[in-house]
Amino acid sequence: MYIREFREPPEKLISNGKANFGTYSGVSPKIDIKGMFAPYAGIPVPAFLSNLRIKSRLNYVFSLDSYIGKASFIDFKLIGLAEVVFWNSQTRKKYIYHMVMAPRRRFVPTLTTRGICASYRKSRFLKISWGRSHQHHALTFKMKGDGARPDAEAYVYSPMVDDMHCDVLNVCPSPTSSRCSATWISSMSVKGHIALNKEPVDDSEGIAMMNLNRAYFKLHSKSTLTYGLGISGGKKVCFFIKTSNMDAADSDSYNDNTLFVDGKATALPPVYITHPFGLDNKWIIQDTESMIDLTFMPASRNSKTLNLVALRTSYDTIFGTFEGVLLTKDGEKISLKGFPGIIYKNLLRL
Repeated sequence: MYIREFREPPEKLISNGKANFGTYSGVSPKIDIKGMFAPYAGIPVPAFLSNLRIKSRLNYVFSLDSYIGKASFIDFKLIGLAEVVFWNSQTRKKYIYHMVMAPRRRFVPTLTTRGICASYRKSRFLKISWGRSHQHHALTFKMKGDGARPDAEAYVYSPMVDDMHCDVLNVCPSPTSSRCSATWISSMSVKGHIALNKEPVDDSEGIAMMNLNRAYFKLHSKSTLTYGLGISGGKKVCFFIKTSNMDAADSDSYNDNTLFVDGKATALPPVYITHPFGLDNKWIIQDTESMIDLTFMPASRNSKTLNLVALRTSYDTIFGTFEGVLLTKDGEKISLKGFPGIIYKNLLRL
């Protein structure tokens, strides 16, 4: 059976120009990967040039009452992108709101002890915040509608006493040891509400997951991120499974794939994610260790292509349901049927 041991997180991710690779229970005080020696082709270049290739992404994925969605920030150094996309899981109706943010010193914070990532536009307010001393995470947004979409506002927060809360940090070669990718994943129970057109609604309970990634990017990168959140067999379950062309060459030892069951984390093996019948038909997600055997059936897809300054990005955010089995580190089978989730498929050219 596949095993990837959790260790205590290091104080710093980079020491003397080298990364502290590993899988950690908990998280370091900062997600900062600057300072690696000669990260590109082994050629020493000024640090400010190699640091320009470090990109950051912050995702907050939630399942609350009849809604499931994702709020995200992407830091491209010169500009920042933010997006909120969510679906009514019963009607499958989607709601999408985009923001482009003007240059600032840093869009996504490096501190994990406490932080705020926000877009302060009056018509597109979005904020993701956290404070680990109280195991607290929160998502707030207030979006002004138009002819194509309604006004939308939400407040989603994790309670201070939460048995679902768990932090995991993965520091992986990307794809070799000269470059690295660091991902902080936090699972949580949540309470809150989403309101359309200012209709009064009561708070409800749900599950959420936040992940913050920093990596040295290639000029051309592609990735597929998979999120599942819900209840299975009376247990709170969420998982994050990822593949990309920047994955570690030794992906058995280093990857970001993690399963959370009632606040207990299981490190998952690398996977193959395929969609042989097209993006809108059945996806297949499997490993070689018999811990992951899933299919994903899309229900609704949002596609977007952006050409901004010196970058081009195209991505698909897909809502659907999972079927299949996941295995925990204790050998417990987690059976999923009609289990809600989101797949995010991205291409980026710098």
